[in-house]
Amino acid sequence: MPRFALRLAYDGTDFHGWQRQEPPGQDPLRTVQGTMDQALTQVMQAPVTCQGASRTDAGVHAEAQVAAFTADCRVPVERIPAALNARLPEDLRVMAAWPVPVDFDPVGDAVAKGYRYEIAVTDPFRARLPFDRHMVFHAQQPLALPWMRQAAAAIPGTRDFAALAHAQHGRESTVRTVHACEVHALPDDRIAIDVSGNGFLYNMVRIIAGTLVEAGRGRIKPGDIPGILASGDRARAGPTLPAQGLRLRWILYPADRAEPRSP
Repeated sequence: MPRFALRLAYDGTDFHGWQRQEPPGQDPLRTVQGTMDQALTQVMQAPVTCQGASRTDAGVHAEAQVAAFTADCRVPVERIPAALNARLPEDLRVMAAWPVPVDFDPVGDAVAKGYRYEIAVTDPFRARLPFDRHMVFHAQQPLALPWMRQAAAAIPGTRDFAALAHAQHGRESTVRTVHACEVHALPDDRIAIDVSGNGFLYNMVRIIAGTLVEAGRGRIKPGDIPGILASGDRARAGPTLPAQGLRLRWILYPADRAEPRSP
């Protein structure tokens, strides 16, 4: 049976994360996977379950989540996005669809993932624009970008990242490879933290962002980062920043499994 991949974008505000959740004795929670499965089942006229590349948490957004499903699809692949979008809510869109090998694994085949955490530096005594209240984290104190950049430079590498993971991460190993961690100044007093790697632990990017914010406030010295990482002690790192500032920006796959590029 043929297999297909989808590139999804969603506003995570009103979703309980990616993964389907069906608490006993309760109605299923609104999740991205559950919503996608309903739309896929309607379009394919048969039960369909999709698998996502990243189990984003409640409130986390995505520009390029990748999901895969197997079905006897009678809809031309180029029309799959339109067919699904006609049945999906406005905060979840299918941006592209393409055929993949039958053994395509959106999790295991991913070479790298890129996330962005966006911060707005706002005066606590001035009103905030309401339009992006679910899209950025509002820091109410000035942040020193040079300190944040120095701290970020110490994070990339292959090492044990237990100090930057939730205590209940649920993984056998906390060793990961972070390819890059960069801090950028954006217009309108915005700061972007871009992190890429081969995979991330539970809350890891939000804890990295919280640690860099503490460096920007002068509460953590950039030179302390190597020691924090080596300690494996979560208590020494910064706080877990709220979900709304985080978005999944891209996922990289080998050429034979990646989304075809437009000619």
